[in-house]
Amino acid sequence: MRWIPFAFTLLHLGVCALASERPAKPTSEAGVTFVAPLADSQALGVQMLEVATDIAGVDRVDFAVDGALAGVARTPPFRIAFDFGTSLASRTVTATVWSNGFRSRAQATIVTAAPGLSDTLNVEVVELPMRIRSNSVVRASDLRVRENGVEQTVRDVRMERPPAHFAFIVDRSLSMDSGKLEAALRAVRSAAGQLRDGDTSSLVLFNHRVDRPLPVAETFDVAPSGGTSLRDALASVSSKQRTYAIAITDGGDRNSLLDDEAALRKISGTKTTVSALVLGDTHARFLDRATANTGGSVVSVSKDTVARELQRLLADINSRQLVIYQSRGTQRGWRKIDVQSRRRGLEVAGARKGYFAE
Repeated sequence: MRWIPFAFTLLHLGVCALASERPAKPTSEAGVTFVAPLADSQALGVQMLEVATDIAGVDRVDFAVDGALAGVARTPPFRIAFDFGTSLASRTVTATVWSNGFRSRAQATIVTAAPGLSDTLNVEVVELPMRIRSNSVVRASDLRVRENGVEQTVRDVRMERPPAHFAFIVDRSLSMDSGKLEAALRAVRSAAGQLRDGDTSSLVLFNHRVDRPLPVAETFDVAPSGGTSLRDALASVSSKQRTYAIAITDGGDRNSLLDDEAALRKISGTKTTVSALVLGDTHARFLDRATANTGGSVVSVSKDTVARELQRLLADINSRQLVIYQSRGTQRGWRKIDVQSRRRGLEVAGARKGYFAE
């Protein structure tokens, strides 16, 4: 993730928003409370306009931006999508709540802030692979996503897994002897047949050194040797594209240059999901953190079960959906993600816990 000084030219396709250092406060007037946007926040691109009200028998809520009607909402939750465009000016947003057969009216108004020199522009689109169980079609409005407690605007829910890169990171250290390395490589070659049209793949072998990525289809004659640099190997996987990084290892790490925190910062981006198959009963705590942060899993296997479990893991990945939103309103560093359903009949499972924003 990259933070661009505000003086930089604004250039981004899709939804954009500004993160200000000034605190944002909800505004409430006459029983009408703005949920989004908040007063003194900055508004850019497509965002939700939403209010909550305790007024009974609401007929309609009219939303206006700078005096011009932006849209109406007739049923709760009272919200609409509005494109603020690329203007950096302060905007006035008004919600008019009509009730009692349109005989009563209540209003609330907030003013968004024009950015100052200390503001930063966050242009990161966050992708959340997850399992969604629903009794009907899932729409963006059916999900609530928060980052560090700040509600985000969901842009899209893709029910089919989009094409991705699969990076298989295989431990070739001396402890992977007795047939474990051979079993791991056979499993990777076999599982590659489960990849879909548009997917790509690579194989990264590592011991105390991390080899360059190789095509999965190549034939390998590799003998176990040397130490283990698991953290360095996982951190070597590029996160610039949608990636599933799958490590097959005996779980130890004795030689990585990166410590846990440095490796986690590289791994816990917004487009990489880490999973691990561990040949044995124990593994480094680093794997638990890496998989939990990114929405993956750790599975204990043997040389006899590694192929079967890798096929199960890929089947699970292929069954996942993708939720996409534009990050806004939170600071750099660790960003905790919370995803909840807005309606009955919709269950969310298996999403990442958060990511690091540099």
